[in-house]
Amino acid sequence: MALYARRVLSNLVVLVLLAPVGAQLIRRETQKRDPGSSQLHAALRQALQSVPAERLMHVEESLRPSYEAFPKDSRGNLPPHLVLPALVRGYFAKEHGWLLRGLETPGAAIIAAGETFRNSHATNAETGEIIDVHILQDKAPELAAALKDVTLRPASSASGLSLGDVVQTVASLEQLLLDESLPLLKAAYFLNHHGDENAQPSLEESDLNEVLQSYLLLFRHGIPRNLTDSHVHARMRARARRSLDWNNITQFVSQAVGESSHLKDASGKFSWPAASSAVLALAQRYGEFQNRECGEMKSALMALDATGSGGVSLQDFHGAPGHPHYQFTEGEDFLRKAGILSEEPDSERKEVLIANYLLGPSNCIASSEYFAVCCLNECDGIMNEIEGGMQSAAGLATQVADVVGAIRVKRSMASSRALPTELIQSLTDAADDAGAIVLHSAAFRQWLHRVFPNECPRLSKQEDAAEEAERSEAREWLEIDVAARQKWEPLVLHPSECTRIPEWHTQRLAEAAVGSNGEPYLSTEI
Repeated sequence: MALYARRVLSNLVVLVLLAPVGAQLIRRETQKRDPGSSQLHAALRQALQSVPAERLMHVEESLRPSYEAFPKDSRGNLPPHLVLPALVRGYFAKEHGWLLRGLETPGAAIIAAGETFRNSHATNAETGEIIDVHILQDKAPELAAALKDVTLRPASSASGLSLGDVVQTVASLEQLLLDESLPLLKAAYFLNHHGDENAQPSLEESDLNEVLQSYLLLFRHGIPRNLTDSHVHARMRARARRSLDWNNITQFVSQAVGESSHLKDASGKFSWPAASSAVLALAQRYGEFQNRECGEMKSALMALDATGSGGVSLQDFHGAPGHPHYQFTEGEDFLRKAGILSEEPDSERKEVLIANYLLGPSNCIASSEYFAVCCLNECDGIMNEIEGGMQSAAGLATQVADVVGAIRVKRSMASSRALPTELIQSLTDAADDAGAIVLHSAAFRQWLHRVFPNECPRLSKQEDAAEEAERSEAREWLEIDVAARQKWEPLVLHPSECTRIPEWHTQRLAEAAVGSNGEPYLSTEI
């Protein structure tokens, strides 16, 4: 571990020295690379123009354990086809809870951003490749084209991806998604009567706080959003002020404003650059901010799990009391199609899998054209800890058990590093023909579900196949057979079907305005 820490520190020092701005991270490396990949590096240089060096360092620190855990060629490079989307998907799920349009897990539900999205994209079953990410196609077509050339190149001529390539790709995508906050910030200015689409004046701190509060309400509301009617927005703000969320929202905003106070202009007000800095901080941290609700849901579900197996009976699930932030009202058919419902062949018992439910599509919020915010993926964080502890793509069962045992103790899930006998036996059964436990394999991920049933979801058949496809490519650098990349019929979830809705959301108000007889009733409430 000491050697690993020194390697990380060494890379951070190099980044600090060579990358005072994000784009400089790749300049020296570019000259040494395969000429065929020059298009990618040129596109990355352009995309990294506004990415701070410290953000690149954070991305590298987060990605390095996973990168090290995949088999690499003699140059230390990864195969680019399936491993890159797996790394990108895992990073955003763990760091932000973001589910990127076009990069859904194979076989997973597609969360429709609205009727337009449903009609234009959902009929094309998602392939889950990096080139399918919608924001890349729309906002960075040069980078999308370069990634297509690199990732779909025949194995015989592929040069692979270095850690720098992966870090830069992830950081570029992250910045593109964060920048989507700026048009919404302009709308928040307008709705609070501060300027318009073309001009945003400097604001007093109190005014900026109100603008950023409006931004958060608009962001959380998802699409479609009303960005033009200030009267409607004022009523939404009034409802939000009376909700349980308001104190958390104001504290979250105040922290971001305080961190941007050094950017005040000469008059002591917050200029547009200062406001932009604050809103980017909010967007970057929103995943963690909203994850408190996920923690509340997890605690509520675990309280209903009498056996500690990671499952709740369907009857108890539907019988749970309501909560201002969420509702356990998903139907049996939806839960089954989304891979959340466990049904044993020889039993009538139907269980809602806690980890699968928390990461399920109905718990994603702030749906936008390019991504949705879901619960943070705790399992990817656990996997990162395992990868960091192993520092290899595979290991003996005894080594893996020791690392996993230490993680359980660290997370207060056990008092001893020793795993139960049945878990040791099932881990041994997951070994490959050479007797090794391969970390990025379907068998190991299924074992993780047994060890961490409330954090690691049970894989679906499609996810099993995708995990094995990644493993195959990482080991052999072969093109994946077309049959292994078949497209499954997607489960499309419209925002109206989501059940994690705050008290002030217009959809919840509309539902509440319908009486038990199905007829609407009038209310004098604002």
